[in-house]
Amino acid sequence: MKIFASILIALVAILIAGLSGLSFYAWPTGFNDYRLSVTPEVLQGLRNLESERKFGPDSTTFYPGAANENQRLKAQAAVDSTIRTLIAELPQHPQRSTVLRAMKVTLSEFDTPESEERDQLLVYLTRVMEVCGVAGSAELFNVWRYGFPYGWVF
Repeated sequence: MKIFASILIALVAILIAGLSGLSFYAWPTGFNDYRLSVTPEVLQGLRNLESERKFGPDSTTFYPGAANENQRLKAQAAVDSTIRTLIAELPQHPQRSTVLRAMKVTLSEFDTPESEERDQLLVYLTRVMEVCGVAGSAELFNVWRYGFPYGWVF
């Protein structure tokens, strides 16, 4: 009976952590860390991505664009800030954890309730990861977006 109660308490704690957002703040960015190859081409790719206009209509993802220019600028500033951080930090710390840590900061400060902007933010951060040579977010994106590491289940 004690084992059943312990399992039930653990499941309830996981559920509460996921629904409250606590699991995102506790989610590690350093597990399975590896060194990245930060070449001038990678840094230029980040600069090119930074120079793009973001959060406008995107037919490839069926994103209609931000509701207004103020929201678009605020969302773009979040992505561009991440890119600038990576341009500055990656040459000294060429690690996957550097990329995920910068993204975690951006995600924690991105406070819009609009689900379309939240999804589009993940599209841009995924592009940043591709430029940097990072294979995945280690479930960071799912934990931020949904509260749980759904990739572990599906």
